[in-house]
Amino acid sequence: MVLGISGDSPFCHAAFARARGLPFPLLADVHRAAIRAFHVLDEARNVAYRSTFVVDREGVLRWGQAGDRQMVRDGREILRVLDRIAALRRAG
Repeated sequence: MVLGISGDSPFCHAAFARARGLPFPLLADVHRAAIRAFHVLDEARNVAYRSTFVVDREGVLRWGQAGDRQMVRDGREILRVLDRIAALRRAG
């Protein structure tokens, strides 16, 4: 399952998802609870760092990266991690 989380409001998320045709839900963390839990809140600016986390079905953090707002994420690396987790799950 893929989820997006940010500090934006549900109204902003709805417009963003609609404009981009996102096939997954966006969760509004307006109180910054998840953002703080993953240690990606820039307190001084009250914004989250651009972050991607892979959490398995058991709730274990398997991979993550975070950086400033100009950081470019590599989707290929995220797919590689997901493929590796799936292979480990199949191997049992």
